[in-house]
Amino acid sequence: MEERWYAVQTKPRVEEQVALRLRQYCRLHIFLPKLAVPKRRRNRRITAIEMLFPSYLFVHMTLDPGPWYAVKWTPGVKGIVGTGDLPVPVPDEAIRLLMDRCMSEEIIPWRPAYPAGTHVRITHGPFAGLAGILERPATRQERVRVLLHLLGGPVPVEVEVADLERVS
Repeated sequence: MEERWYAVQTKPRVEEQVALRLRQYCRLHIFLPKLAVPKRRRNRRITAIEMLFPSYLFVHMTLDPGPWYAVKWTPGVKGIVGTGDLPVPVPDEAIRLLMDRCMSEEIIPWRPAYPAGTHVRITHGPFAGLAGILERPATRQERVRVLLHLLGGPVPVEVEVADLERVS
């Protein structure tokens, strides 16, 4: 049988341990993509490493009984993603795309959806419909500051990232 990529569901927060077990004991090629996310802790900016797909990892294997049962019965594994008892392969192109975006050690650098200086329009809230310029880059979990042209000059307002759209 041909080797393909399969998504394996793990118990929460044990992806690293499962990947280590599968690499060491089963000698399988494992891909566990992580995301480098900028965060703020105690008024300091740090880069936190988070799982790109929490509770999932990718295994390159055949569906021969040996590797299949070894993965299925590894401690921490909930199952192989599929329909019923039949695992469904993940397209090679999807895995290759993720691997190409990785830096070292399966870590994908985080890129803001809207970098500073981007022209945006507010879609929801009291400022809906107004356009402005993003003053600082948007991170995943924080509000952003947008400079709106109001009252004869730039006025900074803070909005949620989800309430923005890029203006072309």
